[in-house]
Amino acid sequence: MKSIIYTSLLLLVLSTGVVRGQAALLVLIFGEKVASEHFYFSLKAGATYSMITNVEEGHNRPGPNFGLINNIKLTDRLFLTPEFLPLAPRGVKDVPILTTGNPALDELLVDPSSTDRKLIYVDIPVLLRFHLTEKLRISSGPQISFLINAADTYKSSPINEAVLTTEVDIRDELSPVDLGWVIDVSYMLSKPIAGKGVILYGRYNMGFVDMIRGNPGDPALNSAIQFGAAFPFIEEKAGDH
Repeated sequence: MKSIIYTSLLLLVLSTGVVRGQAALLVLIFGEKVASEHFYFSLKAGATYSMITNVEEGHNRPGPNFGLINNIKLTDRLFLTPEFLPLAPRGVKDVPILTTGNPALDELLVDPSSTDRKLIYVDIPVLLRFHLTEKLRISSGPQISFLINAADTYKSSPINEAVLTTEVDIRDELSPVDLGWVIDVSYMLSKPIAGKGVILYGRYNMGFVDMIRGNPGDPALNSAIQFGAAFPFIEEKAGDH
């Protein structure tokens, strides 16, 4: 548990640096006048822990998440929030041995300890966010994801004290598009006064599409838990509500 907490904090710190850089770029592109209570952007960064259903004995794969949120006010309590997440890692680690499908390559993998499946998607969720109170919000909606990279990584020891890492591209074996559903809970830790607001979030998303093409067995579905912080790109004056 401690290792998960430490990893999450490290990913959040590293991702926050990226987000601050994106914020500066956003200011240059759009200028300060783009933000209002009816339409504004937020930048988010945090950690992801993903899994693939029907994979036995594997472990959650950690990774960063960051991206851009477009906040569109519909009513006093309801917002439409399309998002663009250009880095959305998924997968599973420490899976009991998977075959590469290449007999010649399998023979070279002498006693591999495990297989890691590493997937990278671009996520585009479109959520409705409801403000339960001034600080507590809940969001839900569909998500479409585009696969941009996929690989299985094998570690073996063909020679004593030597470690061989073999990475096999598996994009052709997987569906290029994933559809899913997102549930998100967020809490406003501080109001965006002088552009320094912080909103904490926790999110679960579940895929509906079998990620393996022509899979004859039970469907393999993506799932992920995410948490982190969002930084609204809107400046409220002290005393505003």
